[in-house]
Amino acid sequence: MKGILKNSLLLLAVFSLGSCENWLDVNEDPNNPTNVAPEYVLPAAQASVMAVTGGSFAILGGLWSQHWTQAHVSTQYKTIDSYDLAPAAYNLAWTELYSGGLNDFEDVKTKATASGNNNLVLQAVAVQSYGFQILADWFDKIPLSEALKIELTRTPKYDDGPAVYAELLKRLDAALALDFNNGKSTQVSSDLVFGKLSGADQIAQWKRFANTLKLKMYLRQTSSPNSAAALAAIKTMLTSNTEFLTTPAAVTQFVDEPNRSQPLYESNIRQLNTGNNLRLSKTLQSYLEANNDFARLNAYFNPGTAGQYGLAQGDFNVSTTVVGANIPSVTKMSATDPFFFFSLDEVYFLLAEAHLRSGNEAEAKSFYDKAVAAAYAKFSVTFDAAKIAAGGVYAYPTAGTTEAKLKAIMYQKWVAMYKQGYESFWDQARTGYPENSAVPASNANYVPGQWTYAVNGVTNGLFPKRILYTSASRDVNPANTPAPVLITAKIWWMK
Repeated sequence: MKGILKNSLLLLAVFSLGSCENWLDVNEDPNNPTNVAPEYVLPAAQASVMAVTGGSFAILGGLWSQHWTQAHVSTQYKTIDSYDLAPAAYNLAWTELYSGGLNDFEDVKTKATASGNNNLVLQAVAVQSYGFQILADWFDKIPLSEALKIELTRTPKYDDGPAVYAELLKRLDAALALDFNNGKSTQVSSDLVFGKLSGADQIAQWKRFANTLKLKMYLRQTSSPNSAAALAAIKTMLTSNTEFLTTPAAVTQFVDEPNRSQPLYESNIRQLNTGNNLRLSKTLQSYLEANNDFARLNAYFNPGTAGQYGLAQGDFNVSTTVVGANIPSVTKMSATDPFFFFSLDEVYFLLAEAHLRSGNEAEAKSFYDKAVAAAYAKFSVTFDAAKIAAGGVYAYPTAGTTEAKLKAIMYQKWVAMYKQGYESFWDQARTGYPENSAVPASNANYVPGQWTYAVNGVTNGLFPKRILYTSASRDVNPANTPAPVLITAKIWWMK
């Protein structure tokens, strides 16, 4: 796994520059550079955050969002699918982010600030904040205010979740307020996301990225004690015509070669030398089939020998005499799939929910409709507009209650976040949609799409809510790492 995080994505970063000559044009040992120009550090930092988010966290998110489940003929993800994580389970992800991407962005910020390239500063703040937010949503308390300040402390304190969010929003606002017309804010071609754009367009897109991240963070707090302030901030963003992303914020420069492929494919298939670990979850299958949505089911999964077949979530001990080895459908993944910091459908779903919570029914429906269409387009699936027309299975419930409308948005976002399952996992934890089923998927009263407790779950019927504080942190920072908590303990903003 470490090879994926450091070697493969760094190669991608270097290749994105178009030439390796500048990468090696330093005044130190080229194998151990200590003063690399920030435009060369930037893509490595982006790649580091992408590798963790799109690799190990995407696997976890897809399992806990019940898009896929552990195969019954292998063992790779049994501990995740049974909610039996150990403190060491995500040591590599934690260490990679703090010693890799987040630390590299700190270096970029320092050097770009000194040179006056505020375009580069904005990019560093935006993706570093994205990385910190991902960590805060998995762990709750994380080092932030004292983090990455090795000259001051090697044992940073853990900040409470609300303080982390407040500080990240403050940093994003400060970056957005920079002077980008100072004559020094130049185009950054090494940027893996918007590096092909002109300087002005690149800055515009990163502003949209930062605003979209802010919107997501405000929506995350709508079931928390900060709900009133978050809703007020959302309304302010909408009424002031804040610009959000209108194109995906994606990395697409992957190659079907070892160490240069998309991180989910690299983590789950190439490095494990098998593509059969993750199988269709009966939860997702039931919902798509109930709504005659076979097009997306077939886009997401390769059918087994008897057609599309999903295992009940966490039923990895079922005997092959009951369910043949090749019966369950297998997750489709490609080495050249894009990685999305934000997919376009995700942005539209965020805006649909934001307008709904702000009382603008027309805009909520408009963005919902666009989000559903974009969710199909993301996987190159032909969209049948009749599905969202009046009477269609996915039609926005215009005459329904606000809760019914929120439910419609969240169900469709859940289906759309396939391969971005961490987002639908967090959405469910704050909204309650999809609902948790009181009965297993095999029960006649089961409602398609409701989440079922893992057949082999070890938490007495309680669903997981977080990753445990890591042993890697406790080993080096025992005084500040929070006391151990249960995997079922809620993050501060959860419903």
